[in-house]
Amino acid sequence: MDIDLPLGARALGDFNFCKRLFHLEHVDGYWTDTEETRLGRLVHARVDVAKSPDAGQRVASGNWIATSMKVFSDELGVVAVCDVVVAQQGKVRPVEFRRGSPRNDGEPWHSDRMQLLCQIVVLRHSGYPCDHGFLWYAETRSRVRVDWSAEAETELRRSLHKAREVATSSVLPPPLQHSKKCERCALLPVCLPDEINLLSGRDEAPPRRLLAAAPESQPLYIVEPGSRLGVRGGRLHVTRARDELASLQLRDVLHVVVAGPSQVTTQAIHALAEQDTPVVWTTTGGWMKAVTIPSLGSNVDLRRRQHTISPQRAVDFSRRLVGGKIRNCRTLLRRNSHHTDPEALKRLDTAIRSADRAQTVTMLRGIEGAAARTYFDGLPHLFRPDHRLPGPGFADSGRTRRPPRDAVSCLLSFLYALLVKDVTVACYGLGLDPYAGVYHQDRFGRPALALDLMEEFRPQIADSTALTLINTRQADAGLFHVRPDQVTLTQSGKRRVIDAYEHRMTTEIRHPLFKYTVTYRRALELQARLFAAYLLEEFARYRPFTSR
Repeated sequence: MDIDLPLGARALGDFNFCKRLFHLEHVDGYWTDTEETRLGRLVHARVDVAKSPDAGQRVASGNWIATSMKVFSDELGVVAVCDVVVAQQGKVRPVEFRRGSPRNDGEPWHSDRMQLLCQIVVLRHSGYPCDHGFLWYAETRSRVRVDWSAEAETELRRSLHKAREVATSSVLPPPLQHSKKCERCALLPVCLPDEINLLSGRDEAPPRRLLAAAPESQPLYIVEPGSRLGVRGGRLHVTRARDELASLQLRDVLHVVVAGPSQVTTQAIHALAEQDTPVVWTTTGGWMKAVTIPSLGSNVDLRRRQHTISPQRAVDFSRRLVGGKIRNCRTLLRRNSHHTDPEALKRLDTAIRSADRAQTVTMLRGIEGAAARTYFDGLPHLFRPDHRLPGPGFADSGRTRRPPRDAVSCLLSFLYALLVKDVTVACYGLGLDPYAGVYHQDRFGRPALALDLMEEFRPQIADSTALTLINTRQADAGLFHVRPDQVTLTQSGKRRVIDAYEHRMTTEIRHPLFKYTVTYRRALELQARLFAAYLLEEFARYRPFTSR
């Protein structure tokens, strides 16, 4: 086993808590900041600042206290950061702070014990006389002693060996099965224990309602030309000239969208990067130009599998993706119109069956193209007769792009751009390459994977939002600039469409597979995570998100 692979005492504690958590956080590099982790930082606030007397003072007094003291063992290849080290009467003892409580019998949890034992052994290897330490549990304000022994050190060495075996393996350990450990885990949205166990066939029980229906934070859009985003006192401030347009806490921002000629201060970019918040730079029309992210993540194996997916798995994924999209298109037509041509629904049914049998991606593209023509031919039947759309009719021009030549195409283009943005951010958050597609061909500057993963959500999110704007008569002449060769959105139009889109993204729905309530934004994130799990072969078949 590679002793040169350094391990932290906290990583060893995580390994003994959950091997999958250990791999996700310390090998793949995933981390999410939650209320639980923030409360944990509060418990550690006083001891996370490194303070210790110099070597001369230690020898002279013999009694000293150090906080956040870092020690390393060359023999074990382990680094430990001790919350507190107390020296008295020639011996030292580490104190590890924990937010929760000990076991019901008063004994420490195994993972906590192994983390503290690691600190004790590393202190001994560093020349400090140490035979015990303490775990301080803040919830019960109780102290639990952990003793060193030769047997305990042997146990520690075995645990380190096993942890390195897991760390050097590209195989992600399977999730725990209906464990209470999952309930407060910070990496629950990445791990998806019950969901992965269900899809892999390891557990037939329905997933528990562990995942929050929606993310804790929301996107921040900066669409007013000449705006400036700065940071002060842990808050983001959007200003224009001397007017403050918005002020939000940093932790309440999921990502930032800067549309057109606006500025973001260096300090704000640093503050956003520190909490892994992306900044998406777009044109005034909503198309992405760049994304500022702190890092693509250390999960190299996931991206390697993405780039080397087998032709058979690529076709299988594409088959299910296209079939799911056509099902959702058919559902939208059937639900929203009493005048939909029955023959159109039959053609879409035929397309679904054809997609399920398609043997190549090229065949699927032909099937999808024919289904799209049927779908967009039927879309005008969903508009109320007295809508207030200006300019040429969608039924006359059909779906047009680059530039859109009617108001409906203009709405759809802008909404699709917003959806691409959200899927791209979700890909970056998981360490996926949004530009390396499976179904869509790779092309310079095109986020092909984001286009793949958004397909099944186009009807449910973007098209549905456009229908809402049209049929509630919000989409009127004030939203559009109508020119002979193109139709674009006004500034007020962009704001209104973004508001409608975000309202749709926060709409709660029952997940068709997992049977719990999620928002569309959470559903989109779930699908991206399930695609990553599909690449890692945690289950055999990708399952698209489809409406009833």
